[in-house]
Amino acid sequence: MLDLIFWYLIVSVLGWMVFPIVFRLVPDLPDRGFSITKIFGLLLWGYCYWLFGRLGLTANSLSGLLFSLVLIAGLASLLMRADGREKLGIWIKENRNLILSVESIFLVCFGGWALVRSLNPEILGTEKPMELAFINSILRSESFPPNDPWLSGYAISYYYFGYILIGMLAKLAGTLGSVAFNLGVALIFALSALGSYGLLYNLLKISRRSARSQLLPALLGPFFTLIISNWEGFLHYLHSLGAFWNGTRSSFWRWLDIQDLVNPPTGDSFGHWWWWRASRVIQDYDFSGFGKEVISEFPFFSFLLGDLHPHVLSLPFVFLILVFSLALLIQPRQKTFRWLKLIPLDLSPGFFIALAWMAGGMAFLNTWNFPMYVGILAGVYAIKNAREHSGWQASIVLKDILYLGAALGISGGVLYLPWYLGFASQAGGIIPNVVYITRGAQFWVMFGPLLVPIFCWVIAQIVNYPQQRNLKTGFSLTSILVMGLLILMLTIVYGISWLPISSREALTNLFLGSVGGTNLNQVMVEGLLRRITVPGTLVTLFVLSALALGSLFQKKKGDQETEEGSYADQFILILILGGMILTLVPEFFFLRDLFGYRINTIFKFYYQAWLMWSIAAAYGTVVMVRSARTAAGYLAAGLMIISLFLGLFYPVLGIQAKTNQFSRDEGMTLDGEYLYPSTDSEGAAWLREAPLGVIAEAVGGSYSAHGRMATYSGSPTVLGWDFHEVQWRGDGSLVWPRKEKIATLYCTPNWNYASSILEEFEVRYVVVGDLEYSTYLEGSDFCPNGLQVEKFIQNLNLVFRNDNLMIFEVPDRLE
Repeated sequence: MLDLIFWYLIVSVLGWMVFPIVFRLVPDLPDRGFSITKIFGLLLWGYCYWLFGRLGLTANSLSGLLFSLVLIAGLASLLMRADGREKLGIWIKENRNLILSVESIFLVCFGGWALVRSLNPEILGTEKPMELAFINSILRSESFPPNDPWLSGYAISYYYFGYILIGMLAKLAGTLGSVAFNLGVALIFALSALGSYGLLYNLLKISRRSARSQLLPALLGPFFTLIISNWEGFLHYLHSLGAFWNGTRSSFWRWLDIQDLVNPPTGDSFGHWWWWRASRVIQDYDFSGFGKEVISEFPFFSFLLGDLHPHVLSLPFVFLILVFSLALLIQPRQKTFRWLKLIPLDLSPGFFIALAWMAGGMAFLNTWNFPMYVGILAGVYAIKNAREHSGWQASIVLKDILYLGAALGISGGVLYLPWYLGFASQAGGIIPNVVYITRGAQFWVMFGPLLVPIFCWVIAQIVNYPQQRNLKTGFSLTSILVMGLLILMLTIVYGISWLPISSREALTNLFLGSVGGTNLNQVMVEGLLRRITVPGTLVTLFVLSALALGSLFQKKKGDQETEEGSYADQFILILILGGMILTLVPEFFFLRDLFGYRINTIFKFYYQAWLMWSIAAAYGTVVMVRSARTAAGYLAAGLMIISLFLGLFYPVLGIQAKTNQFSRDEGMTLDGEYLYPSTDSEGAAWLREAPLGVIAEAVGGSYSAHGRMATYSGSPTVLGWDFHEVQWRGDGSLVWPRKEKIATLYCTPNWNYASSILEEFEVRYVVVGDLEYSTYLEGSDFCPNGLQVEKFIQNLNLVFRNDNLMIFEVPDRLE
C-alpha cells in the first residue's frame, strides 16, 4: 500500500511540475494539455535521466534521478514566469471540473487496476520473467546502458526505455522490482486512460456539435480503448452453450475457424486459460495448408494478462503523440523555418523539437511504433497545409508528408542516437505476403466493436453532407493504393528472377520457405485464388478507405464555424485511415524475423490500429447518439449498442476468471515474486542483497524457469533464455558457445577446466539447485556423469545454503 501511495504521489506531482511546459507548447487545445501532463512528465524525466546517464554525466542512482527532476522543475519555473503565473492560475480556476475529472480518473484507474493485479500478481509465463529481469537489472546497474540480465558482459540490446521509466519510480520510491512490475502495469493502465480521455475530450470540444459538457462523454475514450474487447468472448460463451453444434459437427464453427472453437465444447470450456484464445483469433495457412497461429492482442487482453512488454509500455505515449498531433492540426499557421537549412516547415522550432523528441522516443519505447506515428504526424501536417494553404493537390500533400516525415525521422534518431549505437535486431527486411490472407469473418471478430460505430459515423458523414464529400476521389485513391501494394508485391516476387543466380536462389528459397511452398508459380496462383475466394478483409478495408478518403478530400468548404468544427472530423478520418493502412499492409507484406511468417507483423500493426480505431469509434458513438433523430439514426445507435454488448462479454467474464472471482487464497499482494521451489526464492533474495556479480546457473529455453536467479536478483547471468538472446542479437554467435560452456562447467569433474570457464565469464556466484540437477541429468550427451558439484564444494566458498539450493562465491584469486 505504501508503494502504491508513493507512486501515485510521485506521478501526480510530476504532472503538475511539467504543466507550465505543456501549457506553453499546446496553447490551442481546449484542455491545454492538462490530461497528458503526467505522461509528458514521465517521458521528459526518463529522457533526461537516461541521456545524462548514458553520456556519463550522472550515475544510475538516486542523485541522478533528483538532478534530472531539478532541471525539469527549473525549466518549468522559467516558462511559468514567461507566461505569467496569473494566466496559468486563471485557467486552473476556470477548469476545476476538468482537473477534478482527470485526477479522479487517474486515481480510480491506478488504484483499481492495482487491486486487480493484487489478486493475480504472479510474474509467471509468457514474457513476464524477461520483463522483470529488465526491471531488476536496471535497478542494480551502476550506469547506462544497463546490464543484459541474461548475457553477462553485454548491455541490453532491446527497446528498453519503458523499463527505465518503471525502474526510475521504483528506485525513487524504494520499491522492490517484483512489486514495481505490478505497479507498472497499473500505472500504464491509468496513464493510458488519461491519454485516451484527454484526446477524446479535446476532439469533442473542438467539434462544437454540442454546448454541453464533454467531461462524461469523453469517458468513452478509455472505455473503447482499454475495456471494450473483441467478439471472441461472446463467441466463446455461445460455444460453451453448445450453440450451432450437431453432436460433434458444426458447419458454423468450422467456417469461423478459430482455434479451440472448432472443437466440440467440453465441460471445461471456461477453464483457467480460456481467455487466452481471444488474442489468437486470426489463423493463417501456408501454401501446404498448415495452420499457423497469429498474435492478435488488444489492450484489455494485455492488461488482463498482466503484461509489461514494450507494446504495452508505449501505450500512454501513443496518446501523447496523438494529442500533440491534434494540437498540430488546429494551431494557427506558424512562421516557416528551414530544417537544417534544407526543408521548409510551417512549424515553430520549439514545437518541431518537441514532436521529434516524442516521435524518437517511440523507437526507444517500441521500435515498431516509430514509423507509424511519424507517418501520423506527417499526415496531419500535410492535411493541415492542404486545408489552409495549398488545396487538395496530391503532389503537394505527398511533398509535405515526405518533408516532415524525413525531418522527424532523422531528428528523432539523432535525439536518441546513444541508444541506436548499441541496438541490434532480428528484423531482416520485408517479405511479400502472397498466401497469408486474413479472412473477413476473423477480421470482424477482431475489430467488430470498433468497426460498427466507425462505419455508422462515416456513412452518416456521406449522407449528411453529400455536397461536400468526394466519393469519386475516395474510390480512385483507394484503388491506386490497393493496386500499388499488389503491383509492388508482385514486382518484388518476380524481380528476384532478375538477380544473379546465387542471390536469386537464396531469396527464392527464403520466400518459398516463408510460405511453405516449393514452386514459385504454384504459390502465386494459390495466392491469387485465396484473394478472390476470401475477399472479406480486403473488401472491408477498401470500402472503409474509400468512404474516409471521400470525406477527407472535400469538394468545397462550408461556413467558417463548420470548418473550424470539422478539424475534429478530419482528425478522426486520419485515425481511421491510419488504422486502415496498418491492417491493409500485412495483406501484402510482412517483416522478416526469426519466426518466418507474419505473426509479429499482425501483432504490432493490429495493436496500433486498435488504438487509432478505438478513439474513432468512441468519437463516432458520441456523435451518432447525440444526433440520432431519424429511423436510420436510431437503427445505427441500436447496432452500436448491440456491438458494444458483444464486446463486453470478454472483459466481464475474463476479469472474473483471472482474479478467481475477486478472491485469492494467499491474500492480496502486489509482490509478484514467485519461484518454485520456494528455496530458490530465498536464494534470489540473498543475491539481491549481495554485491553485484555475474551468476552461473542452468541455461535453458525461452518461457522456462531458467535464468531465475538473474531475473529476481538483478545480477547478470552468463546466459538466460537462449532463444530470446538470439532474437535480441540477431544471431546465435554469442549464445550457443555460452550454453555449451555452462553445461561443461556443471558437468566436468575437471576443476582446471571449470575454473577457466569461471575466469572467462568473470563469474562471481555459482548456483546449484534443483533446476541445475534436472537440467544436467546423468546420461545426456553433454553430461554423461551428471552434475559434478564436488569441485565447487572443494574450491569455492559456500555463501548460501538451504534444503535445496547452494550458492558458491568465487574466491578473489579466480576473479
